[in-house]
Amino acid sequence: MRVLILREAAAAERTARELAARGHEPLVLPLEAAEMLGAPPPEGRFAAFAATSAHAVAPLAKAFPDDARPLFAVGEATAAAARDAGFLDVRVADGAADGIAALAKASLPVGDTILYAAGRTRTGTLEAGLAEAGIGCAVWEVYAIRPLQPDGATVQRVLGGRSPDHVLVLSVGQATAFAGLCRAMPENFAPLPTVLALSARIATALTAELRRHTRISPDRTLASLFEWLG
Repeated sequence: MRVLILREAAAAERTARELAARGHEPLVLPLEAAEMLGAPPPEGRFAAFAATSAHAVAPLAKAFPDDARPLFAVGEATAAAARDAGFLDVRVADGAADGIAALAKASLPVGDTILYAAGRTRTGTLEAGLAEAGIGCAVWEVYAIRPLQPDGATVQRVLGGRSPDHVLVLSVGQATAFAGLCRAMPENFAPLPTVLALSARIATALTAELRRHTRISPDRTLASLFEWLG
């Protein structure tokens, strides 16, 4: 299968290697880029850390090297990055921010505070879930996702003159950007590929036409999307 990957460059290359190992042809067209913000962490007494993206791990590791406090990771990719960065107690949620809140509620006493290393744009789901559990949340914005707009020549070069079989859409930003790309350059995506979306929330950012060609992960994992490729 020819599979289009829209993630930022470093993550896209990792995904491309995984797809190639499975016998597929990865096509890398980043529609977003991560920028580190460089702000220092807030002061306070934190019982644990939370990360909803692997982008947040490096700033956490720099500020709190080899820390033994729990780090709640949104999914296995973020957890793997945290382990590689030296965190000693990494606990993995089910791929969604509300899963982190459930883990924290089961692990921490009411009144404790978590340091959440976050992106500048976020849903607020984790903060709300922690508040409901009686756990404090100090938000530390450590990265921002900047949308990219490749030109027509770049898109044609990546696609090799024909539409991909599948497209991996792993964030709302990717879904929005891909929908815009299809509107701006419909000739490059005819026939429409099958969109493999990581969650129903992400799929809602697609156009109605693209949603008719979309399959949604049952468990919000990249592995489940790979399984559909065969």
